[in-house]
Amino acid sequence: MATNNYDMLVQLDEKLLNKALAMVYYKGFIKFEGVYNFVDGVPDELLGFTKINYKLRVKSEPFVDLLDANEVSIRISGELNLVILTGVPVCLDIELNVKAHAEFDQGTQNLKYSIWEVLILSLKLNDKIQMHRDFIQKLNEIFTILLNDYFKNTLKVFHIPMALHSLELPMMPDDPASRLPVSRVDVKILDKKTLAVGINFFADTPSASLSGRYTNGKELYFGLKKNTLTEIFNFWWDHTTFNKTRKFDGQTPIGFDATLEKGVDLATRVLSLGFIESDTSYENVVLDYGGTVQITSKPEFEFVGQNVVKLSKLVLKTDLFASVNADVFKQIDLDTSSFVPDKITPWQDDIHLKTINERKELLSLKDSFYLEITDAEGQLVFNDDNNLVIRLKKADFTLDFKHKGSGLTQRMLEKLISFIKDRVVEKVPDIVLSPSLILSKVNVYGFTGTISDSLIEINPDEITIQTNLIVNELKSLPVAVPLYIANKKSKIIHKFECPQVGDVDPENRIGYFVIYEALSENYTACKTCLNAYHIN
Repeated sequence: MATNNYDMLVQLDEKLLNKALAMVYYKGFIKFEGVYNFVDGVPDELLGFTKINYKLRVKSEPFVDLLDANEVSIRISGELNLVILTGVPVCLDIELNVKAHAEFDQGTQNLKYSIWEVLILSLKLNDKIQMHRDFIQKLNEIFTILLNDYFKNTLKVFHIPMALHSLELPMMPDDPASRLPVSRVDVKILDKKTLAVGINFFADTPSASLSGRYTNGKELYFGLKKNTLTEIFNFWWDHTTFNKTRKFDGQTPIGFDATLEKGVDLATRVLSLGFIESDTSYENVVLDYGGTVQITSKPEFEFVGQNVVKLSKLVLKTDLFASVNADVFKQIDLDTSSFVPDKITPWQDDIHLKTINERKELLSLKDSFYLEITDAEGQLVFNDDNNLVIRLKKADFTLDFKHKGSGLTQRMLEKLISFIKDRVVEKVPDIVLSPSLILSKVNVYGFTGTISDSLIEINPDEITIQTNLIVNELKSLPVAVPLYIANKKSKIIHKFECPQVGDVDPENRIGYFVIYEALSENYTACKTCLNAYHIN
């Protein structure tokens, strides 16, 4: 049983959690500052001597290590800047180990990591201020109190915005009755490498168990019961505010059938008894199309294997339009010899009458259709919000537009209607089967995720998904390292190895290979490392 008897079984490799924390780090969200008083009851004029202003800035991305008993260790390396004794700055390098319990928050319906212990692994003064050993020991005690208080009582919880960040269904009203119910959630760390989460939605299953790893080298695994997907779909259909309608429009150049031009010229010749001769050409032939597609009743579906889903009772209401326009070039001549060949007439028998150059509508279609589709086929895919959905791929139906005769050949008209049918199939709204499985939104803190190397397997009773997630902005690709790092906030540029680069928050960094480019964009050269380039 690939779901271990849960409605949905999720397994996350710790590699994925580290990717998520890297996103948080690079956006500069892991830092804090404040004021701490370590002596109470002193006169106001002496408060400056008992007060510490502190600011902790994380200098490298945190590291997640899964432990036993649902414990998560988060290593943090940073720089602690203090102002003591009414203005003396002190800077320390600090390494922390924050321990947290992996839990599922029923209220917010997401995974959280509740902090319960903070350990200072190392603390190193990197200032030249000479301090008495007893004072440094006192500072250590203060830091321990300060950091424990902040993490355990102020921060309290780490949110790692990746898988299971939320169990929300798309396009639902903002009320408790429209939230996907959750009857049971179990969380367990397997082999210190994988975080497993078992979820029951509509009813509990006492025999469910979290044993067994199924990631098979991937970063994410999902196992879902087929009947659970049906239940989620029914819940979504009954509660969503989405009217299951999609609008579309577009424009595309189309190839033109040369036989039409010949047919137009031949008809002119015959109808004028041979006296009028025309030479017609069509250029810049463009199809404008669009409309709406709405699912009007709840369809039924059946999983048939190979990632294929059969749909029945699919009813669509469509309003469609299409028009074909072209630049028409026509030269009209009078042939005074009619059908007598020009080569045997002794006179100049062709007289030019007129030249036409105009934009012309060759065809206009507009109609509404009520389509009851009995044979349709879809595919299981992730949509843009990473919900598992059924996306229509094939459907058997006919579009019989009521229209008067047009200048198009029958072959062109059939190709045009086939094109419109394909657009209708593309625009049928997705059928939602699950909450967002990977990211709550495709954009998290300015980062975007891409699912890669996905394996979807449809079994008799379950569907399993094994996949990796690439954070597009953090791809592991060899890249050239720029020689200069600029601070987008202060507008100062430094050499890559300048000590002041460490003070630049990651979200404010930008690299340059050519210093002139930065200077031309109003950056100022650092007085420490690029003094020769500094312009007053």
